[in-house]
Amino acid sequence: MKKLEICVPATTANLGPGFDCLGLALDIFNVAVVSWREGVRLTPDQLYEWAKKQPFEQQAIAAAYSYYASQQTVDLPLIDIDFTCDIPIARGLGSSATCAIAGLMAGQYIHQGSCDKEELLKLTTDLEGHPDNAAPAILGGLVLSASNETGLVTVNLPCHENIHTFLMIPDFELSTGEARAVLPEFIPHREAVKQLAAFGFLLQGLARGSHDLLRQGNLDFLHEPYRRQLLPEYDTIKKRLLDCGCSVVSLSGAGPTILGLFAGSADEADQLAPLIVRELPSGWELKRVQINHSGLRQFCF
Repeated sequence: MKKLEICVPATTANLGPGFDCLGLALDIFNVAVVSWREGVRLTPDQLYEWAKKQPFEQQAIAAAYSYYASQQTVDLPLIDIDFTCDIPIARGLGSSATCAIAGLMAGQYIHQGSCDKEELLKLTTDLEGHPDNAAPAILGGLVLSASNETGLVTVNLPCHENIHTFLMIPDFELSTGEARAVLPEFIPHREAVKQLAAFGFLLQGLARGSHDLLRQGNLDFLHEPYRRQLLPEYDTIKKRLLDCGCSVVSLSGAGPTILGLFAGSADEADQLAPLIVRELPSGWELKRVQINHSGLRQFCF
């Protein structure tokens, strides 16, 4: 029996004005241990039928595994999946992307005997529909990504050591589909100009660890004005956290988790944490997490 352990970090995407193109990896992990025996292999169609019958908590990984087989047109053995989920589900922290990555990587490793992160990122993007969570989860750190007619383009961007992350996680879920449905097809030209400026200030603030620059990047016109109607407490929480001293407050991905970024020393971040807790409504939890710079990790044994 061969085993492969796959550790995939959580991610927070958008960070305000970086809609669908910017993501940051965080030190919370989903871990899948995949085991298999060499011998009988199933066709992609057989694996597809097998995946549909797996328990709910394993189904997304199994589906991604069968997707890999179909995309590569290869037969693969059945796998057993032991999944530890530490990333809150349907909270805007990239949990679904971690399952897709784990299943695709299991297929890739069993098929090729190694992990090709570039190929894995392309497959995950094709399966997920966008790279903003997949790219930082695989590559680690702060990642800018885009899909265009030539393929997928990614670049790791600098993120200063004085950047600290806070997650405000509610006790309810919000589906990405529901959050996508409220977005408009067009926005006014003047708002697009403001969006570009805010994005530039955000990136410079992250690179320099500058509270003042991050505050100038704390604007979004593409998704938050529309999604906040799905989260009635959002405006109140955002104002309170900015008043406490957070540099940026935004939805994490599609929400409902709220991300707080703070530029300052570790001691200042320690002092900020209890102030944030006091401002959160009932049913909300604060997690202070480190930025993950290593991305996807795997161990074969």
